[in-house]
Amino acid sequence: MSNVHSGLLALILLSATLVHIAGAYLFFRVNLEKIEAQLNDIEMFSLNKNYYGDSFLGRKMRENFIMLVVVAPEIFKKQEIIPRHKLLKLSYGLRWGVRFIFLSMLAICLSAVLLYFFRLRH
Repeated sequence: MSNVHSGLLALILLSATLVHIAGAYLFFRVNLEKIEAQLNDIEMFSLNKNYYGDSFLGRKMRENFIMLVVVAPEIFKKQEIIPRHKLLKLSYGLRWGVRFIFLSMLAICLSAVLLYFFRLRH
């Protein structure tokens, strides 16, 4: 295995992070209202939309909520039990897109931690 310079790995990680941020922004810019319309049976969506509004930070909060509901709906047991059939109303492409954004976020975080502990800390 060739010895790749740590600066190059950091540059690759930075570019992956920027691509992720731009991709997630564009995905939710186009599909946020579609996702909320398809999941309108879950009453927490209307509460979040009314509470956070349509500002930039409000949209980010709604995006985070959508990601949590799609990836791990069981964490909202105290507020509202979300049955699987309500989540299946969301189209496959949108579900896949939200999960892909979540998994790419996890991969970038894991890569940053591994880069720090195995290459940059020395």
